[in-house]
Amino acid sequence: MLRNSFVATMIFVAGTASAAVGGMIAWSYDGATGPEHWGDLSKGWATCADGRYQSPIDLRGAVPVELEPLVPHIKQSRLVDFDLDGPTFAVPYDAGSQVTVNGTTYAVQQFHFHHPSEHTVDGTHYAMEAHLVMRSAGSDHNDAVMGVFVEPGQESTMLNQFWDQLPRRNGKNIVPVEVNIGGILPADKAYYMYEGSMTTPGCPEGVRWFVLQNPAQASQAQIDGFIGDMTQGDFNNRPVQATNGRVIVKSS
Repeated sequence: MLRNSFVATMIFVAGTASAAVGGMIAWSYDGATGPEHWGDLSKGWATCADGRYQSPIDLRGAVPVELEPLVPHIKQSRLVDFDLDGPTFAVPYDAGSQVTVNGTTYAVQQFHFHHPSEHTVDGTHYAMEAHLVMRSAGSDHNDAVMGVFVEPGQESTMLNQFWDQLPRRNGKNIVPVEVNIGGILPADKAYYMYEGSMTTPGCPEGVRWFVLQNPAQASQAQIDGFIGDMTQGDFNNRPVQATNGRVIVKSS
């Protein structure tokens, strides 16, 4: 998961070389600049190696509790460009869309996808995971992310809004379109909740995670299209991290 400030300063993933390129520190999902080395690539990224509350994790043994519902208020956003470099992309979201969850209202800042899913459930990955990066300034947890698992099944109307324009397909220019990431959310919005971090360098902690228990669906062709858009292999997920005694709860 990418935080907006990281998108602004680093775009997304800078190639596989170990040296800084164009002022950005190169990192990747494999090899000498892969996740096991992120903490060594920059002094500011030490939390990736030393942090105790890192994400993603295996969502195992979640405790059922009464949590306030997750209620999206997501509007359409104009997609005019992809923030990208390396194996994936992030879509900045226009102001005005919010998600209220567990009593706090967060503004949606951007969304992006991972293959396979970054979180696992009882050790099992889903085909993909969508991340909605959110912020609520002045709350006890300013930064939050909503994760949505995606499994093979019916074609996703939401993804069809822009999937034929994935950034590297034929190198073509973007035709501006209206997208609504709310369309990917499943009808049942029961969720897991835990305290973690961003899942890209420098892995800052203090992030509240809301991962929906029920997956969305996309066709296998749509999933394959995302994989084919990558430039560094066929995955862009950080491995699961140690839970270190953290409590995982889920809405009952």
